[in-house]
Amino acid sequence: MILGTYLILFSLNLIYNVLYWSELMYKPENIHFYGVLIILWVLYPPLMYLYARSVLTTKVISLKDSIHLAPLFIVIWVYFPFYILGTTEKLEALKNGTVGAYLRYPQYIVWGVILVMVFYTLLTYFTHRNRKVGLNKKRWFLWVLGSFACYVNAMIIYFIFSRLGLISTEHDYFIMYTIILFIGLMVYFGIMQPEIFEGRSMNSILPFKKYQKTGLSEAHSQELKLQLISYFDTSKPYLKSDLRLSDLAEQLNLSRHHTSQIINEHFDVTFFDFINNYRIEEAKNLLLEAAHLSITDVIYSSGFNNRVSFYKTFKKHTGMTPSVFKSKNINPS
Repeated sequence: MILGTYLILFSLNLIYNVLYWSELMYKPENIHFYGVLIILWVLYPPLMYLYARSVLTTKVISLKDSIHLAPLFIVIWVYFPFYILGTTEKLEALKNGTVGAYLRYPQYIVWGVILVMVFYTLLTYFTHRNRKVGLNKKRWFLWVLGSFACYVNAMIIYFIFSRLGLISTEHDYFIMYTIILFIGLMVYFGIMQPEIFEGRSMNSILPFKKYQKTGLSEAHSQELKLQLISYFDTSKPYLKSDLRLSDLAEQLNLSRHHTSQIINEHFDVTFFDFINNYRIEEAKNLLLEAAHLSITDVIYSSGFNNRVSFYKTFKKHTGMTPSVFKSKNINPS
């Protein structure tokens, strides 16, 4: 619903641009559309933030999220003297170029909007960049946020070049085409999103389809998945700190490409995340069942080759350090 609202608003953005550049905005029946675009601009960023949060976490929208409407209320307050003008007054202000006389602090409006867009783009990225989610969901998040970031960059470039007098109407059209291209990509993935979240690999739905011609049937793929699980449970190849994808492929008598495909499509992780999942489980068992081992012994016995990567991965998976994990599980009281 949030994504749909975002795309509807963007459609209104395109309608607004058509009215403006065709000068149909100067018609009495359309003049009241003028000034609506600023509202759309300040709604995009919080919608993108809330959408990302909704798909990456279980947090639902609540009343306190109304704080994100603050930019909307501010621009309405800025434009309110113009909004309440009659049709004739609005037409005269637009034709005479005196719209700014009816606005509060007009010199700061554009830069305030840009600041809101940049702030929410960075907030969304830094809030969720390290969130533990599946590989395909993370890719989806980056595609959506990336498309929005391109929109923001296009806006910034347009306003800067416009203020410097370096662009003409034709350049404005080019920027709009660029925006439509990136939003179009987001729409494509939006249509495919349910399949991504049901477990289908994003690689299999990309326009260039990374695994489309591998010749690996669904039945064979499932068989290889079970073979991979069995091999990891019995032989524990992840205990070798220098294990590489090519090594695993050779041990399974598979191509490197097919091995990568099996891991990505069935486990929704990269190769390194896949083996680290096993290593962390091994480390947890050692911490609880081999109390005589030091942390250093656990690190190398579980397949890690350095302390930094072990601590980083362990905390990512458990939300705590190895010492805290051991203390809480051995002495739960």
